[in-house]
Amino acid sequence: MADAATPFNQKIRINALRLGALILFPLLILIHPYFGAEGPVYEVMEMTGVFLIIACVLGRFWCILYVGRHKNRSVVTDGPYSMTRNPLYFFSTLGAFGVGILFGKLSLALLLGGGVFLALYLTARREAAYLAAEFGPEYAAYAARTPMFVPDPRLFRSEPTILISSAALGRNLRDAFVFLAAIPLAELSEALGAHFDVLPFVLP
Repeated sequence: MADAATPFNQKIRINALRLGALILFPLLILIHPYFGAEGPVYEVMEMTGVFLIIACVLGRFWCILYVGRHKNRSVVTDGPYSMTRNPLYFFSTLGAFGVGILFGKLSLALLLGGGVFLALYLTARREAAYLAAEFGPEYAAYAARTPMFVPDPRLFRSEPTILISSAALGRNLRDAFVFLAAIPLAELSEALGAHFDVLPFVLP
């Protein structure tokens, strides 16, 4: 039980995801869209991917506004945290799924979204054990009424004012560029696919 009272080292999770992105992105520019880089199906998938990535970036900033100064110091229950205990992880999973859709491949979207979800779900469980040990009945009451991962908009509530951490916003800005970088990479992949027959994936 000693580990339950120890907060998860966020640097391990963040650095692991960043390293994964650095390894994955050079491969992404070689991927051909399954439906081809033209046509209505690809266009819809591309727009959906862009929408999900932008929703991810905006959602993550929304979360950081509330939790930036309070991570592992108190139980945050306002704003996005009133709808789910892990909105930051929810939006990150949404963004990972969006990256796969942006490249026109449902299989890639499921792989990226599923992989990120699994990593963040395991992290969320570790964090929940710490918060339960640290804050006792306060966190237990919060967990009893709030979903762990998927938001419930009916539960939304927020105080009129919040305190913001500029340092947390800066860190989140760097992570936002990881998701946003997928958009020009998708365009580069499309341009390369028009001139070279490289690494065509056969899965949809």
